Amino acid sequence: MKILLAALFLAVSLPAFAETDPKIHKLCIEAKDYVGCVSSMKGETSSETTVNQIQQQAANLTEGNSCPAKKIYSGSGYCQRVICVSGRIFSEGNNKGLAGKAMSCNGGKQLIWDDDHEPIRASLNKSCPPGNLEVGFMNTCQQARARGYATYYTSGYKRSQNGKVDKVFGNPAKGKLQVGDKIISINGLDSKEYVHNMIKPTSIQLIIERQGEQLEFTWTTKLHREEFTKTKDL
Repeated sequence: MKILLAALFLAVSLPAFAETDPKIHKLCIEAKDYVGCVSSMKGETSSETTVNQIQQQAANLTEGNSCPAKKIYSGSGYCQRVICVSGRIFSEGNNKGLAGKAMSCNGGKQLIWDDDHEPIRASLNKSCPPGNLEVGFMNTCQQARARGYATYYTSGYKRSQNGKVDKVFGNPAKGKLQVGDKIISINGLDSKEYVHNMIKPTSIQLIIERQGEQLEFTWTTKLHREEFTKTKDL
């Protein structure tokens, strides 16, 4: 009976997946609730449901997405210290899950978990993308570089160190901001002080200066997928 029900579910679901816009599919591919994410991106759910579903996009946020310095994610929401050792008898190399990820050892040494130190909980770093942190990485920022892509919430623009917009790449900034706009404040803070939250949608009040005139924009950050050159073995 269970097999029959599973087959029936797939038969009903697959046609809907086939009609999904490729861009939406890319954004939702890692979501725990793929169908819910697709529906929310298409605007087929209420705003409250949309926020709840998208916040679960590619993430189990209760486990955290970042480890403190000198510690690596070991699974189940915890981070563990790792060390380099040499001269291990009957060694099979680096411990499972560590090779080619966050750290490496010089001089032929092997990377192993340091069981002499207690593991600690991973934390949330809103400056790194949401997502399930894989064993062997320090945080989802590093993990994204290794994968070659990241899915995160953004206003759709990038600014230079002098506080000016130097690139507009997507919504909600597209069609509103222009390259060269000077950012005066973000949610009442100086642009250099404000830290964008990549983990969940955030309401933004942006004040800019353009050709001597101040303009104000308000929006909610949107989910965006960025692809870049993969980092080789770290």
